[in-house]
Amino acid sequence: MFVQRLLVVAVLLWSAPTLAADCLLTPYAIDYQSKYKFGWFSFDIEAHRQLSQQADGRWKLEFNAEASMAKLREMSVFHCENNQITPVDYLYRAGGLIDEDDRTLVFLEPSQTVRDQEKDKAYTDDWEPGIQDNLTYIQQASLALAQGQLEFTFPVFEKKKTKPFRFRVVGEESIKVPAGEFQAIKVRQIRDDKDREIYAWFAKQPGYPLIRLKDKDNGKEKYRIEATRLSY
Repeated sequence: MFVQRLLVVAVLLWSAPTLAADCLLTPYAIDYQSKYKFGWFSFDIEAHRQLSQQADGRWKLEFNAEASMAKLREMSVFHCENNQITPVDYLYRAGGLIDEDDRTLVFLEPSQTVRDQEKDKAYTDDWEPGIQDNLTYIQQASLALAQGQLEFTFPVFEKKKTKPFRFRVVGEESIKVPAGEFQAIKVRQIRDDKDREIYAWFAKQPGYPLIRLKDKDNGKEKYRIEATRLSY
């Protein structure tokens, strides 16, 4: 009887879905500090980003930021197969100086539809292969870098439509942030607006986490985000 039970357990483990095995995802938690310039003044923001896997095999990505004048919460639940992320649910909540409507999006892959639960509206013409939400595209960029890609484009659904987000690897460099010193891959977002420069640095560590982000407009820095703590 004992042997039979062991065989049953072995069969169940062998046949169970291994959604993480074919994805170069690594759970992590990162704290950030950011200085955001709003008009003629600036304010500091503390933020937290966390990737975790749920019991059903899906992944959850959370981002929370808060300051005295603003707060933001984003959450995405998604599948990952063959290093390709497919969003399932996306939530956006903001307050204070960030004056934007709440968003609760459902990505329905079988019907290739994005549904806005807040507005009770379905977007049926915006689904594209490899579609990302406004949070998962950074995680998909980490996966692209883990696979050695040097240039990549993702269709990202933002608010009401899908837009192409294009990225190109600039090079590698050693950088120091409050969380420590890292060997990082520097990536630039390619935009039609030539006056806007957005650079991101991803640590060459498991999961290729984002450890620095800079946004400049007409040569002036709008904001900078840097990791203050990274844990696995």
